[in-house]
Amino acid sequence: MGRRGSCRICGDHRLNPDIDFSAVCRAIEEVASAEIKPKLGVLSRSEISEKSAGDFVTSADLAVERQVGDRLRDIIPSADILGEEAVAEGRASVASLRGDRLHWVIDPIDGTGNFATGYPLVAVIVSLIQADEILAGWIHDPFSNRTLEASLGGGAWMSGRRLSCHRPDDLRLMNGSVYGRRFRDRPLFQDTWGRGRAKLGAIWNARCVGHEHLARVSGLAHFGCYSRLLPWDHAAGFLMHREAGGIARRIDGSCYKPSDPSIGGLLAPDREIWRELWNILVGDGEPPELEAD
Repeated sequence: MGRRGSCRICGDHRLNPDIDFSAVCRAIEEVASAEIKPKLGVLSRSEISEKSAGDFVTSADLAVERQVGDRLRDIIPSADILGEEAVAEGRASVASLRGDRLHWVIDPIDGTGNFATGYPLVAVIVSLIQADEILAGWIHDPFSNRTLEASLGGGAWMSGRRLSCHRPDDLRLMNGSVYGRRFRDRPLFQDTWGRGRAKLGAIWNARCVGHEHLARVSGLAHFGCYSRLLPWDHAAGFLMHREAGGIARRIDGSCYKPSDPSIGGLLAPDREIWRELWNILVGDGEPPELEAD
């Protein structure tokens, strides 16, 4: 994984396709360069619409999903393509990720709301999934031209450097993201992060979870709590967090299943912080046992 080229994913032979990581990176990077970078801030009103309140889609999303999907189909012809916009249009279902067929899962522009307003905080996210197992993942920032990649058992890498999650010595310096009113309304959340408190550092939401995942495995951020785990948003990031040595579980302690986005998730640098955050954000009493990876 440290070198761009063919890489055999670790694990059971049934889940063991040969993947040319260089080809996947080129596909994502070239399409993003052609379809995302030139269109920031210049889309017309007719090229931006809302799937639901506050959930945007643009002509660039549709073009990137189609073109990246075509390129990935060439890399593994036997794999199905599951894109965020195809699911939104009813042409695909996350339930198919439970099956034995390989699936490429694509978020063409994570942070479309940012992109639609001309703000360059976006990412293209791709993962490879079979039987609810995340085999590989890629997160690409087209405006800094950084690509983060990971494989099951092979680590998380960027620019030839293996990445790892980080726990700051002073927990008041720890920062992360929290999505979901049910977490923010808890008294312990208010006691920890209410005005003037910040006992565990800062809360920041980028409106682009790809950048939040990237920050955590780069050691710049430390935790994340999410009320929904849509596979195009989180499959690659959950794999990367685990491969970078962190703890990434659903809030009931179980491993993430991309076909079931309904259960929220919690990511932390280690078990101790995961349990502390669970008590603050999720429940009262003893945190759940963490299912083995």
